[in-house]
Order: sequence, then C-alpha cells, then structure tokens
Amino acid sequence: MTFWSVRRAAAGDAVQIDDLLRRKAARLEALDRRLLLPRRAAGRPGLVAVDGAGTVAGHLRPHLVELTEDDEMRSFAAARVVSWRELAAASPEALAALVDAARVPGAADAALWPAVDGEAPAVFARFAMKPVFVLALRTAGPLPSGPAATVRLARPGDLDAVCALHLEEVAFHEPHTPYVRVVPALVPALRSRLEQLWSGADDASTVHVLEVDGVVAGMCESHVQTVSDEGGQLLPGRYSYLNSVAVGARLRGQGFGRTLVSAVIDDVAARGVDGYTLWFALDNPLARQVWPRLGFRPLWISYERRDLPV
Repeated sequence: MTFWSVRRAAAGDAVQIDDLLRRKAARLEALDRRLLLPRRAAGRPGLVAVDGAGTVAGHLRPHLVELTEDDEMRSFAAARVVSWRELAAASPEALAALVDAARVPGAADAALWPAVDGEAPAVFARFAMKPVFVLALRTAGPLPSGPAATVRLARPGDLDAVCALHLEEVAFHEPHTPYVRVVPALVPALRSRLEQLWSGADDASTVHVLEVDGVVAGMCESHVQTVSDEGGQLLPGRYSYLNSVAVGARLRGQGFGRTLVSAVIDDVAARGVDGYTLWFALDNPLARQVWPRLGFRPLWISYERRDLPV
C-alpha cells in the first residue's frame, strides 16, 4: 500500500501538477463541451500528495473564506468555508490525504465540480460532502412566454415591493434546506444595489418587475458579465447572470415566472449575450423543476460539508 505525504507545492512540482490538471480537463471536457477547465495551477502554491519517490499524485489549493455578519452571502454560505480549488487526484488515497490536510477546524468545506461527472457524488460523499447548489447555463435564444402580464424595468417606487419579493424568495428555502436562510444583511444589500441602479452608477444590476392587475408580483435582478479568461466557470463570452428571480406566493406555480424570465431574456438579448446563468439550490422543490424546464442545464455543482452551526 502506497503511503502519501502532503506538503506545500514547490516550483519543481509544476510539470506533474499541470499534467494532473490537463488529464482532468480532457476527461471532463469530453463529457460536456460547455466546459473549459484550467490546465495549469494559478495563484499561491497549493498542497500536493506525494509518494515515497516524490511522485505527485494529487493537488488541491485550499482557500479559506471568512464572511462577516454584514455580508449578504451569509444567506447561502457558512461563516468560514474552505474552498477546494484546482483539485485533481490520481487515486482515492491521494485525494483523502489532501482533504485531511486541507480541512480547517470549525470551517465548512466546499468544492465546485462539473455537473456532468457521474462519479463525483460518490467521491465527495466519502468526505461527508453533498451536492447543494447548481450553477446552470442556458444558451442564447428566446424563451416562449407564459400568461399575459406586464414586465418592465423597476422604478424607485417599486423599492419596497422588490425587497419584499427578494426576502420572500430566500425565506421560501428555509423549510427545505439548511443551506439557505434569511440574514439581516440580505435586504440592505439589495437596497444598496437598487440605489446604485437608479443613480445611474456604471456596471449596476438591471432589475425587472412583473405586474399583474397593476400590482408588482415578481422581480428579476440580472447583470451582464464578460468572461475573458480560460479555465473559469464559463467559456469566454458575455453572459447575463440572473441573481434573484422571485414570484409572489399568490401567483406561484401558474407560469408567471416563465413570463418574467422570457421578457428578461428578450430585453437582455438586445445587448448581445452568449447565454444566461443562475444558481439554484438542489433542495428547493420548485427550483429543481422549473429551471430545467426553462432551458437552464446544470453546468457546475457545489458540493459542501456544513455539519456545523452556520
């Protein structure tokens, strides 16, 4: 049985690390042509698992993320999370050694992995990690609309209604998953983004609202982003990220979400985008049904171990 030791990567390990990353990229990109994975390690040195002869059989760059109480991301993430980056391993034993070395007491673990990999759930389950969130991608193109309604850009007078819908959307998750919850910073962060939008700030989000019988009953916050580097979460191009989509409980399940998203897609398409992205929680019973129906195909899955207070 091979014994694996773990140490900080050195300059002399670069060739072996890059070979691991290239093999990982080739395997997963062959399964999903929407992927373009990194083929070289970047950033500060990671950890490597090596055998007695010095052969590198695994690489992981752990990154500790610590969120303060006033960060809205506390709605979706633990206060302290070790993000597993540039993960590649040639054997389960080498991977286990890396995981043991990367974990931080009192912190959760998270790894972003291509959704197409059918082996991943069982591999991550060995480390008590479960699939929690999905990053889904929809290619450019129109979406057939749902029931008739008015969809327009949000105005300052919509502030309270938009914030209430956003809060309701996040709160909907709480009975279904422990990984999403309302935190005090959630609404103030949205208010700040809305104020930036209406003040004409550069690079501000766009917010559309859905009106039914003259009442604001839905909202969608989106943001166009340009991806220029290779090896990120998306192929290089321009994408509209749907950060928050909500329809009030009274109209939920009647197709108005399709009406809202269809109108947003039509509006954003005029700016020239290659696709549309969003995150959804796998334990959300509506999201996991609705988004695939609207053409959003899973691209990445966030596997997490968060068996501690969040």
